[in-house]
Amino acid sequence: MNFALLNNQLTEEKDLRLTNKNRGFLYGDGFFETIKIFNKKPFNLENHFDRIIYSADFLDIKLTLSVLDLNKSISILIEKNNIESGSVRISVYRNSKGKYFPEDNASSILINSRNDINDVFVERSFLNIGYYKENLKSPSPLSNLKSLNSLLYVMASKYANENNFDDVILFNTNNNIIETTNSNLFILNYNKVITPPLKDGCVDGSMRKLLISIIKNKYEFEEESISENDLDTSSEVILSNSTYGVRGIKKINEATYNNSNLYKYLINSLNNLI
Repeated sequence: MNFALLNNQLTEEKDLRLTNKNRGFLYGDGFFETIKIFNKKPFNLENHFDRIIYSADFLDIKLTLSVLDLNKSISILIEKNNIESGSVRISVYRNSKGKYFPEDNASSILINSRNDINDVFVERSFLNIGYYKENLKSPSPLSNLKSLNSLLYVMASKYANENNFDDVILFNTNNNIIETTNSNLFILNYNKVITPPLKDGCVDGSMRKLLISIIKNKYEFEEESISENDLDTSSEVILSNSTYGVRGIKKINEATYNNSNLYKYLINSLNNLI
């Protein structure tokens, strides 16, 4: 038996009822956040909360929520579901009548949880990834959100699976590299770490924000546009998200990467924060 929290009401997941007028379902009118749980505590909560508030403000969705409220709701759910380590997904959608134009901007919040046996970020095998250029992402502020509309990531993930890649790199309409299907991207070029700027259209990742502060403690750091040529001259390529922390890349098409110094520094630094 697994429970979810819908507008602060505990409900068995099998009993959840979302109507056919739900704007998240009809129009993708909302956003979501995934937060890692270690030892019954949300990891990197402040950065996640800041992004939730920013996303709601940007979309003009009314959301009365403090970081203490969020922490309490998460604690109630993971205690009910007996989760020591795992993750929660917070889905926020506009709860309103109307078609594309909503009649008001009230919100609903659905929180789900899942269990995980690992109580730290685990070192995993490095990935073999490719390029996805069949659909491009707009370099606009809307692209920085984790929208409920994820069609680009769905199609790119299908392409990765069909071509035996672990993941694929996405491009914006200016042909700049921005991210992968579920991760922000960092490259190490000599002693400088580079990640695409938000203006290029990558997701404004909460883990990205945390890693930038960690990287600056050891490396020169820059936010700048990244091209395929930049990957060819890099010694490491790192992916990041809130679920696994960081992943290393061993191969992008025919290019191979054999170093892991940045990867080890980042995953050790993250685990020191747990």
